[in-house]
This record gives sequence, structure tokens and C-alpha cells, in this order.
Amino acid sequence: MAIIFDLGRVVVSWDPVAIVRSVMGPVDAEALAERLFNHPDWLEVDRGALSLHTMARQAEARTGLSAADNLAILQAVPASLLPDPAMVALIEALHSAGHRLYALSNMGHASIDWLEQHQPFWRFFSGKVVSARVRMMKPEPDIYRYLLVSFDLKAQECLFIDDSPANVAAAQALGIGGLVFTDAAQCRRQLIEQGWLHV
Repeated sequence: MAIIFDLGRVVVSWDPVAIVRSVMGPVDAEALAERLFNHPDWLEVDRGALSLHTMARQAEARTGLSAADNLAILQAVPASLLPDPAMVALIEALHSAGHRLYALSNMGHASIDWLEQHQPFWRFFSGKVVSARVRMMKPEPDIYRYLLVSFDLKAQECLFIDDSPANVAAAQALGIGGLVFTDAAQCRRQLIEQGWLHV
């Protein structure tokens, strides 16, 4: 049986406001994070269709920052993606229980490259599909199909864990089991209830 994990806000932290604050100091970090990251350009970075440098230039008007300042914020993202120790422990337990583990994430090149280079939790994973590398994104059905075909998985033998209800619903529409993530304790509890993990 296979368990598929989203990365941001599930396995690793994703906190745009804290990222902005770490670079810019005492500014209106909430508004800046909203203008920078809650925008179609950031989705295009995740899709692998837009570079960070181009996004930084295009964001000048809406953030009021220079391209250099925008870029500094964008380049601070990868190192901010810190693993949740409770989730790493859960992943290790699932791996030890004999499940094959995969990652399915909307993430840009810089972030996934950094995680691969700096995080040891990958040793528990049998494979990963990342939006920027395949030019597809959740909740588009094709990225789920791509994962199933790439790793020769059967939908009915998989469970997908993501903090986005829309992403989970898209997986379920293809016959993949789904679990909406809120925190590590809830995730562990539900996996035990569903028989994926034994106490």
C-alpha cells in the first residue's frame, strides 16, 4: 500500500508572512505576503513556467518594493521549509510498517532542489512528483495520473494526504483515498483509525 504526502504545510513548514518578516523586518508583512504569494505569478513559479527573477520584476508595482527586495524574499523561501519533527517521526513509522511513501507537491524548482540537498527525510520516500518539474499542478487530474503511472500505483491502493480539501477531493475523484491534513497528531490518529498504522 502507498501513502502520498503533500509537502508544504504537511511535512515542511510554509509561512509566507514569517518569510517576508525575516527579510524585510518590521513591515506590514501580512499585506506584502498576500501581494507576493497569493498571486497567479507564484502559481506559475510552482508550475515551473516563471523564474524567480522574472516574478520579482513583475511584482514591483503591486508590492511597492524593488525587484531586488522582492527577489530577496522569494529566495528566502527554500531555507524556510523546515520539516515538522512529529511528521518525520510519523513518516518513519509508516515506512517501518512497510508502506511505500511518495511526495506530490506544488513547488518551484528552488524549493525542491533545496529540500533534496538539505533534508534527510527523503530516505523514507520511494519517489516524488513536483509541479515545477512536470509542468502540472494539483488539483489538475493529470498530475495525479502522472504519479500513478510513473510509480506503477493502483489508485485504490493509495492514500493521499494534503492540507487542501480541493487537492484531496481531486485525488478522491480518481479513486485515490484521501485525508485532509490539519496537524501531525490528527494525521497519526486517522491513519491508526483507518488501519494504515498500528499502535
